[in-house]
Amino acid sequence: MLRFIVRLFAFIGFLVIAAVVAGVVLVTRHEPALPDAIVLELDLKQPLAEANTDKLARFFGRETTMRDVLDTLERGRRDPRVKGVLAHLGGDSIGFAQAQELRTAMDRFRASGRFAIAFAESYGEGGAGNRSYLLASAFDEVWMQPLGMLSFTGLAAQIPFARAALDKLDIQPQILQREEYKSLADTFTRTDFTPAHREMMESLLGDLTNQLVDGVAKSRRLPPAAVRTAMDKAPLLDKEALDAKLIDRLGYADEAEDAARQRAGGRVELVEAQDYLDVAGPAHRSGPTVALIHAVGTITSGKSEKPGLGEVTAGSETIAKAIEDAAEDPDVKAILFRIDSGGGGVSASETIRRALTKARESGKPVVASMGDTAASGGYWIALAADKIVASPATLTGSIGVVAGKMSAAALSERLGVHWGTIETGPNAGMWSPLRPFSPSAEERLNAIIDSSYNTFLTRVAEARRLTPEQARAAAKGRVWSGAQARELGLVDELGGQETALVLAKQAAGLDAEAPVTLTPFPRPKSTTEEILDLVSGKGDLVEAAHALAALRPLLAEVGPIVQAVRSGELQARMPPVGLGR
Repeated sequence: MLRFIVRLFAFIGFLVIAAVVAGVVLVTRHEPALPDAIVLELDLKQPLAEANTDKLARFFGRETTMRDVLDTLERGRRDPRVKGVLAHLGGDSIGFAQAQELRTAMDRFRASGRFAIAFAESYGEGGAGNRSYLLASAFDEVWMQPLGMLSFTGLAAQIPFARAALDKLDIQPQILQREEYKSLADTFTRTDFTPAHREMMESLLGDLTNQLVDGVAKSRRLPPAAVRTAMDKAPLLDKEALDAKLIDRLGYADEAEDAARQRAGGRVELVEAQDYLDVAGPAHRSGPTVALIHAVGTITSGKSEKPGLGEVTAGSETIAKAIEDAAEDPDVKAILFRIDSGGGGVSASETIRRALTKARESGKPVVASMGDTAASGGYWIALAADKIVASPATLTGSIGVVAGKMSAAALSERLGVHWGTIETGPNAGMWSPLRPFSPSAEERLNAIIDSSYNTFLTRVAEARRLTPEQARAAAKGRVWSGAQARELGLVDELGGQETALVLAKQAAGLDAEAPVTLTPFPRPKSTTEEILDLVSGKGDLVEAAHALAALRPLLAEVGPIVQAVRSGELQARMPPVGLGR
């Protein structure tokens, strides 16, 4: 019955498409037009997805991605209609590496002669505001609402250690790791930091804090010592932030908007980023093709997905197919591989690495751009690239292996549940949570971990041209910042996607300034394709619902036109549709 309802829904959608197309044939339809003078409006209060993967978010409206914001700034700095940008910020929803990448994009935007105003009611009221303020400091005017708070407090890490709780539950964690800095197991096997874990976290937080201080000091033209003094005192009240020269103006959102209009010359319209891109188009849309492929989330076997409100997964099947398609496409000159992943399965990671290796063997250069995180399996897949680019704050490395299980045998016995077992081999039930590892099973687990870790070390040494000793010194499961990783030879350049794109162009034999078409793989399906897939039984109900939702603006515009045709009232020409507000 459900299948019938889904097919019926799809058929109705197909009829809607047919009706719209018929209506368009009857009239001459004009594309929306942009105003002659624009201030771009960016909403940076919410997290920025690396890729458009959230089906529920897409159902209720297109989610803003990191690529959207980068394209808006890059396209806008070359558009004579664009006079400046007004951004709305808040708490620390944007990643550290993302904030650094957007700061670089904002520097390029401002260097074109355009202004940039950042506004927030508070920078982290009731929570940290380090990353949002770091980004705001790259604007030429930083506004905060009166009574707001600047929570530029520095960084802290709180790591849970659950061993005592597991002991109370009679649950035995049996997790093995390579080597001492591979700290995931510590959450379950320890009650506090090990010396190695503490050393790693103190080093990492110290480096990232220095990056915060230095970034703000450079943008605000303040001595680093003054910025650190303000950080030690924070959270800062509104006038304290003003006196410390960390903000420029106290004012409300409408006043910041009025200031943006005045700086743009008065007669200007504010246009949201997505509306601007829908008409102006992306920044990289002409010239040879560079494929953009994302690996976002936990690396797993199968297809990439975000089930409901769950975690995004980087499915090896989806990503490998995208790489193969890009490698086989004669128009693709290079691959830009964007990674934001803390790791996952060894086999799935190796499937992706192999696909990238084959793409390079076919003559397609590959440049990896690492976002907020490219650790463990995320770094494993980056090793297949010709060049690796990281932001200074990218969590990088974690070259190590961890595996094991939780044994609930004692808990089960305490609850009075006894399990009878029949097995055909000594290790047949080794992964069962109902018993601990036997000596034989533990020997096999150690063999698996050693094999994976030794392979990882070999891959690092070969790909990064390091000696085995250098590779192991950078490994041991330790997480580094991107800046630290570059010093160790684990990455080639510091920067974001635009830096990686330049390297991809050069690897393809193109000039660094040559225009290119940045094309996502897998290629996004059109609205019609999504509906037809559902009709054929291959589609997804939420995807189809999103496709129909995408038709609503078109229906709203075409509906009155079709009605006017029927009544004989249609005028010869229709005026352009404005997108300003």
